[in-house]
Amino acid sequence: MRRTIVLVAAATLIASVAAPAVASDRHQLDGPSPAMWLSDPEGVDGVNGIEQFDPVAGSSGSAVVANDGALIKVRAAGLEAFHTYTMWVVYFNDHTLCIDGCNGPDLAIGGGVLYGAGRIAGPNGAVTFSANLRTGEGAEYVGETPPPPFAFAPYEAGENNEFHVVVRSHGPLTPGEVGEQLSTYGGGCDVEVGPAPAEVGDFPVPLAPGECGDVQLYVFS
Repeated sequence: MRRTIVLVAAATLIASVAAPAVASDRHQLDGPSPAMWLSDPEGVDGVNGIEQFDPVAGSSGSAVVANDGALIKVRAAGLEAFHTYTMWVVYFNDHTLCIDGCNGPDLAIGGGVLYGAGRIAGPNGAVTFSANLRTGEGAEYVGETPPPPFAFAPYEAGENNEFHVVVRSHGPLTPGEVGEQLSTYGGGCDVEVGPAPAEVGDFPVPLAPGECGDVQLYVFS
């Protein structure tokens, strides 16, 4: 699972928000399991014992797949009040084709990284994200390379879908940059803070202006 987390965080994830999926055939995926911290919200000297890969207390979410698309919702807790965040969706069209669990290399057999939504955390540090993916979404990004958005294959709604949802911090509100902070992977980002490829440890959450990083992961399968 650690290998999965690192690869997801390194390549983290798009497409413009589309109309809600409407179909008679619907099923809900399991999850979020896990809902965990990619960064350590307390740093090395945290007093409450929260560390990287620990569960996110107070979080919740759901992913419902229909014939023509999927609706993914995440309520992220424990974030910095009035900071900016984006939600990125890593999709695997058929998780049964993944080897040893779905991770970065498995995207090549049918997956991609799509923008879901952007929000500002409330005074309680909670944010609710909602993303609608339609079948065919991401086609325009096939052949693109990281950073997100990119895709190896367009999204295809199906009962074997798997989603890895990453919550990315873009730091405190920055005048003149809020629009980009809420809509792009690199909006407001001068310094990357947090997990890096093949690294595990006490990665602090982005706090200062210009700092960005992936802070939480939610998995639905």
